[in-house]
Amino acid sequence: MMKFSKILLAKHYDEEHFERSFLYLCWDDKGPYLLEDVYTPGSNASNYGGGVVRTDLPADFYKDETPETFAERFGGRFREQIRQNAQLKTFLEEANCPRKN
Repeated sequence: MMKFSKILLAKHYDEEHFERSFLYLCWDDKGPYLLEDVYTPGSNASNYGGGVVRTDLPADFYKDETPETFAERFGGRFREQIRQNAQLKTFLEEANCPRKN
């Protein structure tokens, strides 16, 4: 099985508010998690804000998931990109493939 440490699931640019959001599926020693990284302008041109949100996932979050079913967990700004994410598709196919002994 391929080993991943981070998969960029989707990104979103809000041109009206100059906001950029990136959604990742990640793994570390504690297990799988979602990471949303948001950049947004502050009160002046040299001040950027935003934040990072980590959402831990159960170790078997991928069971019976496809990109389409996984995408249903997210809002419209990310959903279509997740459905079409080739790296996520590869991960889910390999993770759900029965192992031969």
